[in-house]
Amino acid sequence: MKKIHQFSVLLLLISLVSCNEITTVSRQASTGGINEILVVTNNLNQWKGEIGDSIRSTFTQDMLLLPIPEDEFKLVNIDDAAIEKDLFKKHHNIFIVNIDPKIKDAFVETRTDLWAKPQIIIKVNAPNLHEFMVSFEELKENAFDLYVKNERERISTSYSSKFKNINISKALKKHFHIDMNIPKGYSIANINDSKAWIRKETAANSMNILVSVRPYQSTKDFDYIQVKRNRNDLTRTYIPGSVPGSYQTISDEYFDPILKEISFNDMFAVEFRGLWRVENDFMGGPFISYTFVDEKRKKLISIDGFMYAPKQRKAPLMRELEAILWSVKILP
Repeated sequence: MKKIHQFSVLLLLISLVSCNEITTVSRQASTGGINEILVVTNNLNQWKGEIGDSIRSTFTQDMLLLPIPEDEFKLVNIDDAAIEKDLFKKHHNIFIVNIDPKIKDAFVETRTDLWAKPQIIIKVNAPNLHEFMVSFEELKENAFDLYVKNERERISTSYSSKFKNINISKALKKHFHIDMNIPKGYSIANINDSKAWIRKETAANSMNILVSVRPYQSTKDFDYIQVKRNRNDLTRTYIPGSVPGSYQTISDEYFDPILKEISFNDMFAVEFRGLWRVENDFMGGPFISYTFVDEKRKKLISIDGFMYAPKQRKAPLMRELEAILWSVKILP
């Protein structure tokens, strides 16, 4: 039983093992859709019962603050015989249930890039249903975070090489001393030494990134009211609506934005997530921002992603924006 209560720590420690320390069968490019997890069970009855219910409640929870509720992850279930097929082995997110009475003590295995790259595999081994449920309860939050992290890094990596927008990268370095993996298709709508608006417009959606830089004053710059005020000030003057007198602002009539302190690329930051609307117009959608300090230059930097996609699912698009924002690097 002692092992069970160490699962959270073990999961994190094992996940930090480098790819070179893991015996791999293949290094093929991983497959699967955005925000998708392949769940492997001993049989399909497990998926229909208590095990499946617990897994679904963890990974299909609503993504925070979307206009209409959408699952964080889409789950695809197969039995353990099917995982031997290369089609499934190459999936980028795999969760495996292994219940076998021959197992003495429950334990968790986590592997990185085992059958493809990038890939996260989490396998829970237990002698019976009760031990599995206790184990899963211990690890589910860390497992969720690992899959989110893998999704962000997978998307960002795909943008970092041949798909990266070099012109935008040069502009960010010149004006703000930062870099981000922003893909081709985006263009600079407006930029100066204190702010930038970068966007991608298609017939189906509008994807947008804002950068704001100002002198760092104090820790009060990270307060909820101040972060909210800064964003509203920026979008009021910088993001016009389609009709005269219209502008973007935070929508808090039904849901208040959520601010939380996080570790962001090894820096202290606050994540600010909510909904936006256009004053005197009928547009709206979700946004997410991260605010942190460039210690060398004593600058407060806010990077923000927002989107408008009235006829599309928002969760996959928001994950793409998150991946771009998390790719930010402060230059020396």
